[in-house]
Amino acid sequence: MSETQPREAVVDGDDEQATERIEDLRAQVDLLRSENERLRHEYARARQASYRRTALGLGAVGAVAVAGGLVFPAAREVLFVLGAIGVFGAVLTRYLTPERFVAAETGERIYAAQADSLGDLTGQLGLEPTWVYVPVEGEPPARLFVPQHSEYEIPDEAALERPLVVGDRDAERGASFVPTGGTLFREFERSLTGSLGTAPRPIAEQVADALIEGFELAETAEVAVDGDAGRVTVALTGAVYADAEAVDNPLGSLLAVALADGLDQPVRLETTRSDDDLVLTCRWDMDEGEEETDETAATGTVETDGEEPDS
Repeated sequence: MSETQPREAVVDGDDEQATERIEDLRAQVDLLRSENERLRHEYARARQASYRRTALGLGAVGAVAVAGGLVFPAAREVLFVLGAIGVFGAVLTRYLTPERFVAAETGERIYAAQADSLGDLTGQLGLEPTWVYVPVEGEPPARLFVPQHSEYEIPDEAALERPLVVGDRDAERGASFVPTGGTLFREFERSLTGSLGTAPRPIAEQVADALIEGFELAETAEVAVDGDAGRVTVALTGAVYADAEAVDNPLGSLLAVALADGLDQPVRLETTRSDDDLVLTCRWDMDEGEEETDETAATGTVETDGEEPDS
């Protein structure tokens, strides 16, 4: 008994210490979680406060301009116009302030999980690393077709409605997915001042402007079009989704969906890296077995030799 009691006491002491460590860790986790939540709220409030200060500034400018119009009759018309612009801008800025801000890293991680799953699925099915965006009726306006063979044929629209495409001919077999740029395309369309273009260059420029100014998913864009070769290349710097190896890159997917819808024909997407740029290359009206001899496609760089023809 004299030997057993000390051992039991030691064991009990170890259990107590382990329990205390667990409780300490739980307390630290709770503290970190609450601190993280507080920082998120502070970040959101700081962003909203910035918008509100902008609204107040515009409102103050508008009020001063209106007051100046009352004091200086000679410049009344101009000052009243400036005042109206300031007040209108303040109202828009105040009531269009976003209530929630999502960090870019959050979107990247969510997309990375989807891209990994899609890549594993296409690899297990033995599909070709070829991404073809086929225009269809309804929502979204295009489907992503991944063929089983390098020499493929585009299946009919009914076959593309199902994830696994089993066509009448072996060349039509593959998989069909909803592209990430499909739902984003409708937001892109609503942001346009006019209608979607019907030629490659206008469509590519509209998408590039939306990625930079509208969605803020890139910093700059350089557009190159070769209508004779059926090719559009967009080089993006500062791209948020910059993984060129990922399946259905959202930036390239939006470009391909827009081209497929605007040109009303299948578009093949290739994404590569060139220095710090993400290079999106879309092709259409090409024979699937044609060898790519163009240096731009091989290296992923954008080359512009003077004016390039629009189609």
